[in-house]
Amino acid sequence: MKHRSSITRRQLLGALGLGGGALLLDGFLGLRHARADVTDPDDAPLLVMCEFTGGWDTLYSLDPRNHQIFGDPAGGIFTGFDTVTDPITKGVIDTTSTGLVRPTGGNVDFGPAIGSLASDHRDDLCVVRGVNMGTLTHEVGRRYFLTGKFPRGLAASGSSLETWWAAAGGHLADHQIPNLVAGGAETYNEGLSPLASGLQVPGYAEMLQVLRPLNASLALDEKVTQAAAKLHGGAFCVPRQLDANGHVTNHVAAWTSAQSLASGGLWKHFDFKPNPPAGSQLDNLYKAFGVNPANPAAALAGKPRGQAALAAQALANGISQVALLRLVNVIDAHFDDDWTAGHPAAQRSGFDAVSNLITYLKSTEDKKGKSLWDRTTLMCFSEFARAPKLNPQGGRDHHLASACLLAGRGIKGNLAIGGTRDTNYDARPINLKTGAPDDEMGESIRPSDIHATILQAAGLPYNHISNQSPKLIEAILKTP
Repeated sequence: MKHRSSITRRQLLGALGLGGGALLLDGFLGLRHARADVTDPDDAPLLVMCEFTGGWDTLYSLDPRNHQIFGDPAGGIFTGFDTVTDPITKGVIDTTSTGLVRPTGGNVDFGPAIGSLASDHRDDLCVVRGVNMGTLTHEVGRRYFLTGKFPRGLAASGSSLETWWAAAGGHLADHQIPNLVAGGAETYNEGLSPLASGLQVPGYAEMLQVLRPLNASLALDEKVTQAAAKLHGGAFCVPRQLDANGHVTNHVAAWTSAQSLASGGLWKHFDFKPNPPAGSQLDNLYKAFGVNPANPAAALAGKPRGQAALAAQALANGISQVALLRLVNVIDAHFDDDWTAGHPAAQRSGFDAVSNLITYLKSTEDKKGKSLWDRTTLMCFSEFARAPKLNPQGGRDHHLASACLLAGRGIKGNLAIGGTRDTNYDARPINLKTGAPDDEMGESIRPSDIHATILQAAGLPYNHISNQSPKLIEAILKTP
C-alpha cells in the first residue's frame, strides 16, 4: 500500500504540476509583503533549523551547572550527573569531575552531552539561555518556536520560520525545493505563496523515492500530459480574468517548478551510494560527516547524520534555500532509564550531526567561490527544557525555561547570553545590548525575539510577527 501511495503522488506531480506540500494549492495565498531586497539567488541567505523534539535537558548541553557545586539532591538545582549511565557522557563527567566542557580558548561552558560541536566550532556558536517558553505542553512549545507566535490553543499561529524565510528571500523560482522539511517536523504556511511551503520527507531514502523517475509502464497517458501542458501554457481569457490577485500566475509558476521535480534529475544528489569517486562531492560529504564510504547506510540511514546530510546536499546543490530538520527525538525523559542513558546519547548524536553539517558547509563553496557557511544561519531548538530536580521516578519533568543555539551569518560566536537562576533554574531577564542577566531592568527573551534577531542578521524582514512586539537581541548581532 505504501508503494502504491507513492506512485499516486508522482502521477499527480506529472499531471497537475504540483510538488508535494509546497505546491498542493493553486496560489490562493499569494506573497504580498515578505520580499527582501535580494536580487542574486547565489547570494540568497540560507537557513537550517534543527529541532530536538521531546523537550531537551539543557543541563546536559546548553545551560549546564558544575556538578561539584550542584550535585546535592537537596539543592534547587541537582545535576544528577553521578547517576548517568550512558558510557560516553559518563566518561566526560568522570574526566572533568564537574561535567562542564569548555573548549580551549572558549568563553562558554557546555554540558557533557555536547559532543564534538563545541570543540569543532567553538568560535561560531552563540548560546541563548533563559528563553521563556510560557508553556509546559509539547505541541504548544514546538509550534511557538517554529512560528515565533504563541499558538491558538494547540493550533499553530502563522507561518513557520523556514517558510517565511523562503518567501522573504525572493527566490522561490530559483530553487526546485525552496523549503525542505525532513524527519517528521511540522511546517506551516499562513498567507504566503504556496511555493514557499515545506516539502516534507521522512529522510533521504524517501527523498529518492519521491524524485526518481517513474517506471515507463506507470507513466501518464500522453493525452493527459498534453492537456495539462496546454492548460498551463495557453493565454486564455478566463484565467486572465481570475488573475486579479495573482492566483493564476502563482499556479503557472508552480507548474514550472513541479515539472523540474517530476523530471527525475534531482534524485542523484540524494543517492548516498557506497565508494563514490575520490574527490567527488559525495566523497567530500562522507569525509565531513565521518562516514565509512564502504557502508554509508550504517552511519546515515534513520540517523541524525542522515538528516543533516540530506540538508547539506539540498543546500550545496542549490535545490533548497531553507531546511527544517527534526534532527533527533531527545526522549520525554520522565523516567530513570530515559534520562540517565537515552536522553544524553540522543542529544549528543544530534549535536554531532550539527557539527558535521557546519564542517561540510564551511568546506563547500557556492558558485561565487564563497563558503556556503558564510550565507547560512543555523538554529537548534526544543519545545522547552527539563526540570532542575529529579522526580520520584528518577527522571526530569517539563520546565518553562529553555535555551537555543544560534550560529552563522550575522551572529556573534563564542558567546553565551542570558541565563537561568541558580536557585530554581527559572529564566532571568537580560540586557538586550550586552546579553548579561539583569534582574532589575532586563527583558524576558521569547521565541519571537529569537526569530526577529536572526532575520535581522540575515537582512530579512520580520514584520509577520510585529503583533508579538519582538525585541532585537543586539548582543547577538555582528556589527556591519
